[in-house]
Amino acid sequence: MNIREIFGQADVTRMVKVAEIVWREANTAFCSEEQVEYMIERFQSYEAVMGQLMQGYRYFVIEEDGDILAYFGVQPQDDRLFLSKYYILKQNRGRGIFSMGLGFMKALCQELGLRAIYLTVNRNNTHAYEVYLHKNFKVIEEAVADIGCGFVMDDYIMELSVE
Repeated sequence: MNIREIFGQADVTRMVKVAEIVWREANTAFCSEEQVEYMIERFQSYEAVMGQLMQGYRYFVIEEDGDILAYFGVQPQDDRLFLSKYYILKQNRGRGIFSMGLGFMKALCQELGLRAIYLTVNRNNTHAYEVYLHKNFKVIEEAVADIGCGFVMDDYIMELSVE
């Protein structure tokens, strides 16, 4: 397995195909199908990802034998690294991929002089929430955000110190 930053249109096209699959796998347990489809279009479509790259987001894929197993998107913000997305295809979970990517992000924080990684996780996404707790993330805040079309994100904001 290796981690590789993506840049070009071909990479983004490949990643958003994975995003469509994994977002449905990961989010339909606690979001309506309509909300998941809306979020894919708004946050993980080709146009959305290309726009995020232009706003300073960086996307990385974790690959094996040319296949994307997982991906994550981050953005340096002040003295922290915002983990915007981290998704692992269902069949690849339990293989240490999350830990591999987290180690990579910690090294990136050190390289950039950042003190912490932070993220938002849906309060009803108990699996992801428990994984983050297990990896020593702490809840620092709660937030409800209107994401449009009558949908809201009801999240915990979690942080992991890397100092």
